[in-house]
Amino acid sequence: MNCIIKFKKNIVHLLVNQLLLFSFIFISCSPTLTVLKFNPEFAKTSYKYIADKSEKSIITSPNNGKKLLKACETLTKFSFGFTMEEADQKVMFDYKKGKLLYKSAHEKFVRAVDYGERALTVKYKNYNDWIIGQTSKSPIFTSLDLPYLYWTAGAYGGAIKSSQGDPEWIIKLPRLGKLLETGLSLDPEWNKGAFYSAMISYTMIRHDAPPDKESIAINYFKNAVRASKDLDLGPYVALAESVAVTTQNKNEFTNLLYKALNIDINTDSDLRLANYINRNRAIWLLDNIDEYFY
Repeated sequence: MNCIIKFKKNIVHLLVNQLLLFSFIFISCSPTLTVLKFNPEFAKTSYKYIADKSEKSIITSPNNGKKLLKACETLTKFSFGFTMEEADQKVMFDYKKGKLLYKSAHEKFVRAVDYGERALTVKYKNYNDWIIGQTSKSPIFTSLDLPYLYWTAGAYGGAIKSSQGDPEWIIKLPRLGKLLETGLSLDPEWNKGAFYSAMISYTMIRHDAPPDKESIAINYFKNAVRASKDLDLGPYVALAESVAVTTQNKNEFTNLLYKALNIDINTDSDLRLANYINRNRAIWLLDNIDEYFY
């Protein structure tokens, strides 16, 4: 019984984590990659400074949509890229420390959600009624809103995952879906298939998941691979963690991760840093494969 409970918790943990991981994109450049690789603590401190600065800028401009978006983006990047990744690995060996890290990340993600929603409310007065389901009339979004939808969705994903099963946040999962599906409908190819990648995992955990959710997730995977010209590790790791773990297909899990590791992370400079992070995660998952298959 304990193994079954542990398995179910790991499934949810992995799926929500992937929803975050593959909708998360650092500013990708070689110097940043080098710093992260050889001095991760300095990279963490530097990015925390950027996130703190973006939050402070809101104090004097509380209704500036661009500044609100920037705060949402940088806070989501920092919380996911550093705190959550550390929590995911730490919780397996030091549960108490892992829980504290999740709590720290959650507080930041909640603020990021607030910034993202305020930014969208500045642009669209009926946004709040739409996102909470009080009206079915959607704001008339345009392609200029894609970053707003994307990062607010990322913040929601982070808040849900870091809440560690808090019903207050679990019930907000449909809001995450609204944001992702709206972005996908506006421009599915945006940011080299970022919305496709996020939808791989969301399809597996959505509250109204269809019976053929695995097939739908695989279709999103194929589109994500095509949109990135097969240069993004993200879709492979997302499918491994979301579908292969859910179906307990260990061979598919390892095959997908090895395919990801065969991608040259330096080919596409826009994806270089995200690929570096995803490559490390793929290696870590393979090293800890027994935690997810029973």
